[in-house]
Amino acid sequence: MPDVQDVLVLFQTTPGLDAAVVAWSRYEASKGPGIKDLVEEEEPPYRNAIAAMRDGWQVIQMSEMKHRPPGDEAYEDGPLPYQTVLSRFNPMVTDDSEE
Repeated sequence: MPDVQDVLVLFQTTPGLDAAVVAWSRYEASKGPGIKDLVEEEEPPYRNAIAAMRDGWQVIQMSEMKHRPPGDEAYEDGPLPYQTVLSRFNPMVTDDSEE
């Protein structure tokens, strides 16, 4: 069976690949159809994107640096502005009863 793509989205405090992860989402196609094991995780899977890259994840999208006027230290409202999207191919997990 061919490997399938899993995607990991890390939301960070800045656009840098070494920035701390504050939230994350996993999309694991390798686990088969449907979501059978959705769990709340207390800790992010990696401390930053560099750590994920060292574990075999490839960056497919990075946040761009936002231009701010000098002295603009205002807080931003809205969704988390900085994210790194990573991808890795893994073997499909098969249920023995399906074979």
